[in-house]
Amino acid sequence: MTQVHGERRLRFDGPLERSLVHRHAADEVFVTDHVALGDGRFAVAARLPSAHRYFNDDPSPSASIDPMLLLECSRQAGTLVAHRHLGVPTDTAFLIAEWSIALDGEPVPRPGQGTGELTMVIEAKDLKQRGESLLGATLVSELYLSGRRVATSTVITGYPSRAGYESFRTRSRSSAAPLSDAMPPRLGGTPADGRQVGRALGENVVLSAVRRVGGRTVADLDVPVAHLVFYDHPLDHVPATALLEAARQAALSAVASETEDAGEATGPWRVSALSARFGRFVELDSPTEVSARVEQAGSSRSVAVLFEQDGATACDCEVTVLAPSAAPAPAATASGGR
Repeated sequence: MTQVHGERRLRFDGPLERSLVHRHAADEVFVTDHVALGDGRFAVAARLPSAHRYFNDDPSPSASIDPMLLLECSRQAGTLVAHRHLGVPTDTAFLIAEWSIALDGEPVPRPGQGTGELTMVIEAKDLKQRGESLLGATLVSELYLSGRRVATSTVITGYPSRAGYESFRTRSRSSAAPLSDAMPPRLGGTPADGRQVGRALGENVVLSAVRRVGGRTVADLDVPVAHLVFYDHPLDHVPATALLEAARQAALSAVASETEDAGEATGPWRVSALSARFGRFVELDSPTEVSARVEQAGSSRSVAVLFEQDGATACDCEVTVLAPSAAPAPAATASGGR
């Protein structure tokens, strides 16, 4: 199927080349087409999976569309735009400084068969140039599903050369950074309760040893290095997508603990917004503590999430969690999975 943007029809009938979105697995590529709109704006099409072992893994029968799926689509779209329209070479590393997503209005049921045509309109702002090389940019995305805007996302990113990235990583550590495929599969602690962190499958739970400390929910970061989304290919650090998933799970766990203590309804709560600032790499070979504190009560709760490693804050996030009364209508039934 197609959708018109100006004089150009966007196609949704097949994924683009994997290298354009930094994916190795072809079935993890969701973007299907792109076009320049002028004035630093671009339209990108994506087809959402109707079934997926991570993005559709929600224990609630009335689950809405996963904000992490929309975030991944905006990541792929931004990567595509950088390579195809902004002149960033394909061997360039991408470093994310800040990243956020906010869902619009009423919850949207996750897509069923034939309902997952997503269009993203991206504006490239604050371009930082050195000669003809683009060093960084801010990409602001509006995401539309079946003509309705469902979310906005903003990412501030840098584009160092591969050699520049490797030099920076060497200077930031006292030893070479190990790759994910050389690390143990899991840390080995007791995984978080999937029902409290919004996950049905244990392979998608990224927190362990959850405990309450001084009014905070505290856990160990435990991202499986063979995860089909987070480590689609070997990396030398914990990726931003995994940290945002951990922030989502920590926020849901913190809200669940508080509501249980107060005798309130415990779910299904849902995340409507996430924002993160990345101050340093989260290393694979050092333990990381995740702490979440509910800072605003009510039907919309703001949760502050911190990632601490080696005595320093590596990442801080804010997560907005909405009360069960805002649960969406049941999603369309689909079979299969990835």
